[in-house]
Amino acid sequence: MCSLCFNHEQSLFHQFFECIYAVNLWCWFAYMLYVTLHFQSLQDMWSICNNPQCKIVITSTMINIINSVWFARNQMRFRNKKIHWKSSLATVISNTTLCGNLSKASISDFVILKKFNVTLHPPKAPQIIEVLWKPLQS
Repeated sequence: MCSLCFNHEQSLFHQFFECIYAVNLWCWFAYMLYVTLHFQSLQDMWSICNNPQCKIVITSTMINIINSVWFARNQMRFRNKKIHWKSSLATVISNTTLCGNLSKASISDFVILKKFNVTLHPPKAPQIIEVLWKPLQS
């Protein structure tokens, strides 16, 4: 049986995507991105966002969600210690913020990144240099 919900047979897909513990974390994540998530395979997970800093933050969040579910499962199974999904959520946000603050972003990523408390690091503006052309004198 699943160590977190005690309602279903434990499988990897159930553990990380169908268990109510994981579903709560994924629903929060979908709400933050204004999307509906439908993962049929692991490859579906990585196609959520294409912007560089957003992709790093989103990937970090997904990895931290999976890690939090696994950690909570192990705590319950091996130590009989129940971790509330909201505690796992706080850990996910904290770890994602740390990762996101070390990356660079564009202005279009701003809304998503702010939800994860990530400091925006926009790319430097190009330097504009005035050039005056004069015809060659012969």
